[in-house]
Amino acid sequence: MTESNFFTRAGDFLTGATGDQSGLITVLNEILGPITRKDQPTRLEARSRTPEIMDMVSHWQVQDRPGPTTEAVIHSLFSPEEIRRFSDETGLSAPAAMEILKDIVPLCARDRKKRQLRVPDEAR
Repeated sequence: MTESNFFTRAGDFLTGATGDQSGLITVLNEILGPITRKDQPTRLEARSRTPEIMDMVSHWQVQDRPGPTTEAVIHSLFSPEEIRRFSDETGLSAPAAMEILKDIVPLCARDRKKRQLRVPDEAR
């Protein structure tokens, strides 16, 4: 571990960075954009580039409390620029932002699907 990496991780621990999800949820919703109509795939479904990722997103959407995902899945759903934006706009280090993304993306998939199913089509 480099000295810089050590201090970044120590700073994240001391500030509780990996537990602060509020700003990241806002940025995540900005990147994913508005909720789609019921007859369209959700934004995360549309980003699913493989059947395995699509199955994972679909599984998250029906779970009450979907568990965290992996860094590889986050990289398959978001571009490096988007991942960097999560870190930059929240002020979190890249490792802290990734840890939170692994927790909140499955929850976001579930919540956005529920919102999609509740909103009347004519309201979009």
